[in-house]
Amino acid sequence: MWPILRNSRASRDLGPSQCLALGLLLFGLTGCTPFQTPDVESLLKQPRMSADGLALDVFFVRFPLGDPALNGSAWEEIDEQRLSANCRRHLLANGFRAGVLAGQMPAELAELLGTAEGQSLPGEMCELKAADLVQKPAVVRGHFQLRAGKRREIAVGQQRDELPVLLRDAAGSVSGKSYLQAQPLLAVRAYLLADGRVRLEIVPEISHGKYSQRWAVDTQGAFRLNPGRESRVFEDMKFGAVLSPGHMLVMSTVPSRQGSLGHHFFSEISESSTDQILLLVRLSQTQHDGEFEREIDLAVE
Repeated sequence: MWPILRNSRASRDLGPSQCLALGLLLFGLTGCTPFQTPDVESLLKQPRMSADGLALDVFFVRFPLGDPALNGSAWEEIDEQRLSANCRRHLLANGFRAGVLAGQMPAELAELLGTAEGQSLPGEMCELKAADLVQKPAVVRGHFQLRAGKRREIAVGQQRDELPVLLRDAAGSVSGKSYLQAQPLLAVRAYLLADGRVRLEIVPEISHGKYSQRWAVDTQGAFRLNPGRESRVFEDMKFGAVLSPGHMLVMSTVPSRQGSLGHHFFSEISESSTDQILLLVRLSQTQHDGEFEREIDLAVE
């Protein structure tokens, strides 16, 4: 057993040459064996999203307009009853179809999504961009994070020089209007529920016109000049659904409603073909824990 060097008088009296010799002797005895460090759990934790944050996976699936399988049997697994009857009726009248996929993925969709393995988009958290949708892959996939109650936009298709839109109101009356330099988009907001689920709300909008300085009200109630474009918000077509992690909100168009708002959002005409778009928004992750939201009554004696 090797003696332990202590701060004694003998050790203090060693000269420089003696200390060097002693160091070389110890090095020769120990050799090049590396020092073993104990297995200690790292104090550095993996980064976590904020308590009111969540992550969404977004898929755009492109296929020929009116495909019988993707417009028929695939929707047998999608629950359209998650939306109220009045909401479904108004959306269908304007060319939209929406529902929730909470169970098994339809075989037709699973086959298409399998071709997207490993695909991602450039930018922040593989953020979806309208320019990527123009390239016409079978599936475009994106992923992003957002905060509860905060607005996030999903651009649908490319900007068009002119977009003529036919609208049908609840009474069945039809009106029309054209928008110049129009970009269809979906405004998305998410709200955390006490049981850990998320209510996802979507509003169709059209951003149109030229960019200009516009007055806007910030979160503090102050007026500010912000660059932007005019926006037509279809608030009467807002819809939402409650999702658990892994569930998907599905949205597309009704192929027979050509010229409708939903048709312009989820179809694209090219020189060779007309494609239909199916949107899937999947709740990927949430940092919310409903256990911490419960109120506890403490009895005072």
